[in-house]
Amino acid sequence: MTTITEESLVAAALSFVRAVEQMNGQEMEGYFAPDVQQIEMPNVFKPSGETRDLNALKAGIEKAKGVIEQQRFDILKTIASGDMVVLEMLWHGTVVADLPALPKGQKLKAHCVAIFEFKEGQVIRLRNYDCFDAI
Repeated sequence: MTTITEESLVAAALSFVRAVEQMNGQEMEGYFAPDVQQIEMPNVFKPSGETRDLNALKAGIEKAKGVIEQQRFDILKTIASGDMVVLEMLWHGTVVADLPALPKGQKLKAHCVAIFEFKEGQVIRLRNYDCFDAI
């Protein structure tokens, strides 16, 4: 039987972040429970926020390939407590194609907090708070 420690949960959260950087939606299945709920709080790109299940989360990551490139997360702080991991991050990305409000090559930056809730080593809920810098 594998012991689940706070350190292993932090490692799982960080591995998920690296998979998102690579825009690999197929990697998500290893991190998330089948009934995961991902909640993106309101931000400039999603004024009403959004709630996704696993399929929608994977599809969103795959869709990003046509919009963003060279994305990366700088991890600023990591906090683990019980079955919860909180990451404070600085996200950077570059727009890949001309969009209505963003030209190709536009650099984007967001200050992010992600709260991962785990059960038996898998994420059951993920809340994202993304605050994008003015463009």
